[in-house]
Amino acid sequence: MTFPPNLEKRWELEGRLYASIGTLDLLSRSYEQGELDPNIFHKQHKNLLSTIVSIRAKLAESHFDLDDFIRSEKLDQQFPYGLEKLRITEGTDDTPHNRIDYTQIKKLPRIAAEFVANAIELLDLLRLEAIATVDRILPYLDELISILTSSRVYGPNHWVTQDIDQWIKWMDTQKPGQLLQRDELQKLELQTSRWLSDFRRELSNL
Repeated sequence: MTFPPNLEKRWELEGRLYASIGTLDLLSRSYEQGELDPNIFHKQHKNLLSTIVSIRAKLAESHFDLDDFIRSEKLDQQFPYGLEKLRITEGTDDTPHNRIDYTQIKKLPRIAAEFVANAIELLDLLRLEAIATVDRILPYLDELISILTSSRVYGPNHWVTQDIDQWIKWMDTQKPGQLLQRDELQKLELQTSRWLSDFRRELSNL
């Protein structure tokens, strides 16, 4: 039996998405249980998030419905940790401006996927207060501002770019192994969420 090429492609992409969410779930569980080195976890975590964003961009071409996929595959039961990360990449609110427009990401696959993955990775790190040190946070800020300044999404005068730059300058005055205070972590977490939300909104203008 043969199937239309477009249907085969969709099934392949859905299979890759399922596998990526499952791997992300296993990775997150292992890290929570202290079985993974933080550096290895964050590298693999970011790569998986980038892969998921890229797959979602391709699935958007065939009017993919994520909620139907989650229900049919029972992802909330099988991969709760992985599904939580997927929900973050999708946007936590139902308002259109706070959700990723995957048809736009298709136009800028590397830039969009890397920005989203780095922002989500940074948010995860900030929530792990015990390891949220300056030397771990700075690389993410450097990567975010590098993505923005090297693309046409934002210019150097955009408030997001300037905000990230201010955080980098402040971080540079701190000791590398210094842990951020809770109020500093909460403030940076809020700002990172705003950067990600604004990035999602800007995609629709590309």
